[in-house]
Amino acid sequence: MSFDKLTPQQKVQKANIDCMRHPKFALLSGVICMGKSEVRDDVPTAMADGKNKFYGTEFISDFTLKQLRYLVLHENFHIALKHCVLPMYHELQKKFGKPINNIAMDYCVNSLIEEIDPDFKFVERPTKVAPLVDDNFKGMSYTQILQELLKNAKFVDVQTLDEHGDFEEGEGDAQGDGGKTELIRQIDDANRQGEMLVRKMAGDGAGGRDILETARERQTDWREALREFIQTISTGDENSRFCPPNKRMLASGFVMPSHFTESMGELIIACDTSGSMHPYYSLVFGEIAKICADVKPESVRVVWWDTEVCGDQEFKPHEYDNIATLMSPKGGGGTTPTCVTEYIAENKINTNALLWLSDGYLFCEDPPTPCPSLWGIVDNTEFVPQHGKVVRIQS
Repeated sequence: MSFDKLTPQQKVQKANIDCMRHPKFALLSGVICMGKSEVRDDVPTAMADGKNKFYGTEFISDFTLKQLRYLVLHENFHIALKHCVLPMYHELQKKFGKPINNIAMDYCVNSLIEEIDPDFKFVERPTKVAPLVDDNFKGMSYTQILQELLKNAKFVDVQTLDEHGDFEEGEGDAQGDGGKTELIRQIDDANRQGEMLVRKMAGDGAGGRDILETARERQTDWREALREFIQTISTGDENSRFCPPNKRMLASGFVMPSHFTESMGELIIACDTSGSMHPYYSLVFGEIAKICADVKPESVRVVWWDTEVCGDQEFKPHEYDNIATLMSPKGGGGTTPTCVTEYIAENKINTNALLWLSDGYLFCEDPPTPCPSLWGIVDNTEFVPQHGKVVRIQS
């Protein structure tokens, strides 16, 4: 039967199957199988809610097959990238409004579609509503695009290809968040299934870049990475030890002692106070307390920041065991880390090391620091600092 003679629901089903069989768009096969793909009369255009996909009967009535594939991929990329469920997205919608956030998300997913099929052999842009595409946003994440839109005001009088609904809270919510934690886990599983299928179809060693970040960086446990960073900063020449050995000499086959001092000076912990960070404070600061008890910095200064420094707490060695219970977060809106380096300079704070704790969704580039720095990033595989190192803290 020709495409034109299919019912609207059958057309969507065919587009879904085509995408799942495509050697590259099969990346979304696990997500396409999640939830419902439903054609409804009450949907003006199309919509994804974090799990389900809905298509307006009238809206898709004159779509060609290639245009419908584009729309299907558009909705499923929103879900694969968790645009409707991560707490960070809801925070940004509250702060800047839903329209500009929707526009940034659309630029992001359309860029991915056209990156995979640049010659439009499998898809073509819908004409009823032109998809938002800008080569300047190629390879950028939704939050990066949002920053550019806010700076350049390119979002005025722009219509998006679809609507972005909120995920309806599910039953059996063990996490107390309406089922979002479980849904995020399901999306991650679906993304990995799609990635495995693409690699299988492409052959061993093939598959292209990891668009959905399914091949997450395998790292040493974040606790060990934090400990190693703080211990390395404490290195001096007052004392020597063979455990750990001098790493610079190991490559030459020589086992030589490393040198250290008993006290490392002041350690600054600059903690992002955005809402998504609150559940991790006790966990991360509990581990930092253990490390500090061993490494013995002269003091630990916790700087709480959002768009400005909102709080400053100083802890001495006798308080290290209780850092997790004594901390008093202040602030909660925005993430502009330059305020921390400005605060350090203005107050002439002399520090040996700066440890950032953040979700990595910043509204400016990370700033250079006057000392070695490490970013402890919670549940964000996209963030790569321009200055310092990064360790990823997975919840």
